[in-house]
Amino acid sequence: MAGDGLVLRTARPEDVGELARLESDCWPGTMAVSEEQIASRLEAYSDGQWVAEKAGRLLGYSSAQRIDATRLDQPPLTYEDVTDFDRFTATHTSDGSLYQLVGVSSHPSTRGQRLGRQLVDLQVARGWSLSGVHTVLGFTRPAGRHLLPNVPLEQYVAAHKNGSATDPTLSFHLDAGAVVLSQHEHFRPDDLESLGAGVLISYPRPILDAESGGKTTSG
Repeated sequence: MAGDGLVLRTARPEDVGELARLESDCWPGTMAVSEEQIASRLEAYSDGQWVAEKAGRLLGYSSAQRIDATRLDQPPLTYEDVTDFDRFTATHTSDGSLYQLVGVSSHPSTRGQRLGRQLVDLQVARGWSLSGVHTVLGFTRPAGRHLLPNVPLEQYVAAHKNGSATDPTLSFHLDAGAVVLSQHEHFRPDDLESLGAGVLISYPRPILDAESGGKTTSG
């Protein structure tokens, strides 16, 4: 839940520049979303772009879109194909049955504050609340794979699931209830930590916590 003056709200056009700087602080090189790409996401689907703000400063950003299920029936799947090169212009559809979590960024200074967890939980709950959505999913990163470059992707993911290895990014999602649907080599070549791979996960419908507090707004 949000707290300590933290507000979760939908992004606004005037946030674009600050969000691009946040992305640069969080991600290396081409993995950071640009100002132009964030602006395109807002134009395509503003309701799926959420920020975490505290004392007037943007500390987190999460992004989602709605897509048709058929978009995942066209292998090989790549990050560029499922996000329209991070713009959503050609991939988002207003009545899409899949709510796709695309990314979450939290400023390095907030590590340990579960800011990313709050943003993802909000997106999952919101996705399941939308009429016509039957699955909430996303491609995540096997970010520790570069440490075991000779291990095949399926074996790497299986080792994490059975507890014989630990991947921090997979843990972030699977420990919160997400399940692995499939693994994809060559999904995002510029993700050097993951050796270009992506892992498709889905989140079950959450059980709402009636005691959850905080301040969440949609504007």
